[in-house]
Amino acid sequence: MSETPDTLTGPVRALLTAISETLTLPHPGRDYTDLAGYEQHASDRITWIQATIRDVLGGDAILGLQWEADYLRKQSELRPADYRTVDEYIAALKAGGGQ
Repeated sequence: MSETPDTLTGPVRALLTAISETLTLPHPGRDYTDLAGYEQHASDRITWIQATIRDVLGGDAILGLQWEADYLRKQSELRPADYRTVDEYIAALKAGGGQ
């Protein structure tokens, strides 16, 4: 029997939702600095997620799945995207600010 969204509840659902949220980043603008900032944020977030999954699968998530989900959310909150997004890039172009 396969799992459906209706059967995924509690801590498992919370962890999967946190992973999805952590991987969701605003699209970067189109210059090197924006792309580099995006890549660094993506790399950091992938590292956090890999560590979380490793701990869960290895039995080292001793504080529970909900704690792991909260950890990912807290890390994302502490380090929000600080690069220029594509929307900011387009707004700058429209305002005549160039790149």
